[in-house]
Amino acid sequence: MTDPLEEMYQAYKDSVFRYLRNMCHSTTTAEELTHDTFIKAFKGLGRFRGESSLKTWLFKIARNTYLNEAKKISQKNEITYAEPELQSRGTIRNIETELMVRHTFQKLTEQEKTLLVLREQGFSLNEMADILGQKEGSVKVGIHRAKKKFKKYYLEGEGE
Repeated sequence: MTDPLEEMYQAYKDSVFRYLRNMCHSTTTAEELTHDTFIKAFKGLGRFRGESSLKTWLFKIARNTYLNEAKKISQKNEITYAEPELQSRGTIRNIETELMVRHTFQKLTEQEKTLLVLREQGFSLNEMADILGQKEGSVKVGIHRAKKKFKKYYLEGEGE
């Protein structure tokens, strides 16, 4: 008989990690935050009421864990730089494009980043609304505005 906590971890660890990696752009930080997310989930499993899916509940925890970390970093005024792993990914043009996308992404608000990353990971509007505590219509409008804002910032950056 397998442990239900281990099953939950195995089922969701990769998607939680990808979400956190996309939010913070740091593999090391994402690994730490993934670990923290599952610790919090394991400790709080008794409070899970089943009003949403386990996946949605887990992503609420991951989002809050990320937001808490982002708040700590901004209070310390730390600056994060692109990771060295970019250097081995390909041509100079690809690296420049990826850096520009990351730079543009960082100009968005935490809410806008979350909307785009969750949507990119295949969450439905209903699931996203549940994770964010919003109505589906607000999520849909938020995604549209975040995409529009990203495109505007990206195109402005190309002219530099």
